[in-house]
Parts: sequence; C-alpha cells; structure tokens
Amino acid sequence: MKFTYRWGQRPLEGFTIKRGLGQGGFGEVYFAVSDGGKEVALKMLYRGRTETELRGISNCLNYKHPNLVHLYDLKTDERGDHWLIMEYVQGESLASVLRRHPTGLPLAQANDYFLQVAQAVAYLHDRAVIHRDIKPANVFVENGLLKLGDYGLSKTVGTSQLQQSANVGTVYYMAPEVARGESCTKQVDIYALGIMLFEMLTGDVPFKGETWAEIALRQQTDHPDLSRAPQEYIPILEKALHKKTERRYSDVLEMIQAVKQVGASLHLADHNEGKDMIHSSPVLKNPPEREANLESPRNAPPLRTRSTPPPVPNRKPSVPVNELTPAVPYPTGVARMGELSWSMFLAPMFSLIVVGAWALGSYLFAKQVDWYKLAPFGVLSTLIAWIVLPVAKFRENEKYPVRGWIAFLGIPLALVAFWMEGWNWPKLVTSEAPPPPEQSYFNGFIQASSGSIEHLIGHTLLFCGSLAFIRWGNAVRRQRSDRFSTGRVIAAGVNSFLIWFVLWMLLKDYHPASYHFLAFPAALAVVQFVSPWFPVPRQKRKAEKQQTVTV
Repeated sequence: MKFTYRWGQRPLEGFTIKRGLGQGGFGEVYFAVSDGGKEVALKMLYRGRTETELRGISNCLNYKHPNLVHLYDLKTDERGDHWLIMEYVQGESLASVLRRHPTGLPLAQANDYFLQVAQAVAYLHDRAVIHRDIKPANVFVENGLLKLGDYGLSKTVGTSQLQQSANVGTVYYMAPEVARGESCTKQVDIYALGIMLFEMLTGDVPFKGETWAEIALRQQTDHPDLSRAPQEYIPILEKALHKKTERRYSDVLEMIQAVKQVGASLHLADHNEGKDMIHSSPVLKNPPEREANLESPRNAPPLRTRSTPPPVPNRKPSVPVNELTPAVPYPTGVARMGELSWSMFLAPMFSLIVVGAWALGSYLFAKQVDWYKLAPFGVLSTLIAWIVLPVAKFRENEKYPVRGWIAFLGIPLALVAFWMEGWNWPKLVTSEAPPPPEQSYFNGFIQASSGSIEHLIGHTLLFCGSLAFIRWGNAVRRQRSDRFSTGRVIAAGVNSFLIWFVLWMLLKDYHPASYHFLAFPAALAVVQFVSPWFPVPRQKRKAEKQQTVTV
C-alpha cells in the first residue's frame, strides 16, 4: 500500500515518521517517534471530518482503561490535516491470531479474550460512546492483554448524527439495523461482540457471501448456524445475534455476566497464567457497585494487573521467548509472492548503490578505480541476492531457514564468474592427436587452456563455501533486531576472504579477483535492505538475550 509520508519525514512538529502501519476508512496510521524518544502511533485523519467528529475524538482523549488503546492528543499540522496521537501497541491484531487458528481458539483463551474486549466496550458505553466498528482487526494483543482501538472516531449517543449509512463498520460484524439505516444504539456493539465471540470459538464468521450486498442481506434475513459453537455458548450467541434489538442483551454487562457464568461452569483457567478466568476488574465482580461508582465520568476502572514471578538466575525464562510478544504474522500466498517480487526488483538498484560506494571508497583511499571490475562486481552481487532471496523467503519461518544445502546454488554462480572472466570452456578430446601437455587434464581426456581448470574448481569451491557459511536467514527474517546489521556484513566479508585466500594459496595457477569475495558481503547488504523489516520489541529482545546467556 502507498502512504502519503515516508521514513524520516516530519509532517507533524515533534514527531518523526518511521514507517506506515496501515490504512482504513478514517485515515492512515504511522509508527513514529517523538523528539523525546516516545514511540507512538500517528493517525492522519482523511479530510472532511466535521467539527462534531473532532469534538467526539477530543472527548475520548482522557479515557483510561487497560483494554483501550490510549489516545494522547489531537493536533493540526501546517497543511490543515488533523493528526490523532495514540499509544503504539507492540503486538499483532486479533485478526492475525484468528488466522492462525482456523478452527477457533481454545475455550479458555476465547473466554478470556472476549471478556477483555467486552470490558472495554462496557467502559465506552458507560460514557455514552458507541464504537460501531468492533472487529478483530481493531483489537490488538500485547503480552496477553487485549486493547480495543478506533473508538475515538465513534459516534456519541445524543449527537445529531445517529442515522448510520450502510458503509459504516465492516459488513461481517454489522448489525442488521445498520444496513437498514436505523438509529444506532448500544445493541449494534453487542451484535458485533456476538459475531466476534462466535469467530473466536469456531474460527469463522456466521454469515459469508460473494458480495457486500449478499452478506448484508443474510445478516437481516438468515439465522446463523450456531451448531459449530460449543453448546454452553449457544444461548449467549442466540441472544446477542437476535435480529430484533429489543431481544438482545440490554447492555454489555449482562452479556459479560453470561459469559462469566459459562466460564465458571466449565472451570476455564487463564491460558497464560493458570489463574481463574474472572479477573479482579470490578466490571466482572460487582456490576451494581460498578454502576454506582461510574456515575462520574472521571471514575475509571482500576488498571488490570498481572503478577509476574521474580526472575530466577541461571534458568531459562518460564515463558518461551516467542510467546512474550506475538510475532509479526507470516504472510502466505499472494502477499508473500508480492513481497518477493518487490525485493527481487529492488535488488539490482541497491547493488548499483553498493558498487558505487565501493568505487568511491577505492578512489578516496587508493586513488584508483578498476573500472573494468565494476560491471562483474555488480552482476555477481545481484545474482547472489536473486539466488538467496527466494530460498530464504520461502523458508523464513523455520528455525534454520538457509544452511548447508544452499551451497549447491554456488555452482551456477561459479560458472557465471568463470564465463565473465573470459575463460574458454574445457572440452573432451575426441581426435587421436593429443593436446599439448600444458592443456591436458585427466590423462588427456580433457583439453583446456592453461589455468582454466584450476579457476573452474577454485570458483566452485569459493562460491559454494561462501554461500554455505553465511546465515542468510537472519538477514531476511522480518522480525530481526535491526533492518541493517554492519556486523553481519563484516562477518560475511571475513568468511569469504578466508575461503578466497586459502584457495589462492592452495591451488596452483588460481588467481581470483578481489571482487569475487567482496560480492558476498555486498549481496548480504542488498538482501537486508530489500527484505521487509519489523523491529523486535524491546521486551522480546531483552528476553532473547537473557535466554542466550542462561542456556
């Protein structure tokens, strides 16, 4: 997707854009860092926002709940664009989690996730805010804690804009009355919560179709097939997904209590901590007392806390590193092919930059440039990147994605390098006349120019060995610590130089060019630049270091 702003730009004073995160119906979201080092999410609202909508966003700035994405401020830049400054959640969306569970989440996890989202919705309803766009893509998971986003753009009950058009929300989670253009009430969010609960339990939405109109029509006329859901949850889903608003739950608290009772009857434990599913939040324990305490908008529920055991020295972390912060979802199918195609397209351009840097360095330090070596240097760097990228990309989610057997891909590279140096190819001796001694190899069966066999063997060992000893998988992994690691490039250059030097010493008449070993660190630099990168959160990075030390 194409974003308005790129890395390093400062459209809003005090914040520097790092990368685009996503686009939606309301605007573009960017990951940015403030001048003081605070990581935030910036949402540039599309133009056309009314004063009522902006006032609604301002009313939500002081809302605080552990299951809501915090809104920090609303500002306007020099061009008149409005920017919403939000909390940056270091995790993945609930939609990504559900895609990895096509048959539904475990009951304990589904129960816990639903209760967390429902608490956030109940908090908004207590403040007369209707979300209208509750869906897994707007819920984010951070260390087991769910945070509901996009509520700042919701309507407030009592405004003049209660009539909702059919393009509001997402059709799979849209209540029937929304498509009919009826007034928007709290039951719209209750219906969406019912759809999400069904999806978390079964892995699929209840209403599907080929077009938007078909899905919207089924939402209004068809009864969902709830037989796929666990039997204990069917009465809850029937009430939440009822076509008539008056037959649904009167408020979210009532639905929370119903799910709470099912969880207690099934003795569901917290899937992360082994604790009781019902957390200490007053939303779940004492609804009447909570309603009394929430008469004033300033009274917010206490922060939901999780007790963590003190670190034990010389032991592995009790939670696997991969579970501390959910990994960036691994794309499949068309998305992965698109990423690979774009990386392959960019590789020659970045190779040209690397070759230019090498030429500039040669001129500055040696006062000379071997111009005739620039073209083969760039070609070899590009070919190495092209060979490595498909293999590394399609094995990216494996622990050791590219090792050992990739050495065989060095054979075609060696042949290309041999050909670019102008050597004649060896040929079989078919005539009775023997070749000259300096051109005879393998008891006279092979005729080749002097030194060609040595270079053919040397190039093969050089390229195969250099490919095998470089950890290409670490360079393409999307959630690596840094987008570009100079240490990896230096290590690749040292490995290739050692192989190049040993072969030069051992093989008689083998005189490889210096750009042969330089092509590998250059290709590694290119591969890092063209591969997608999502930074590893600090907590996960720290846990990885701790695990490395204690193992």
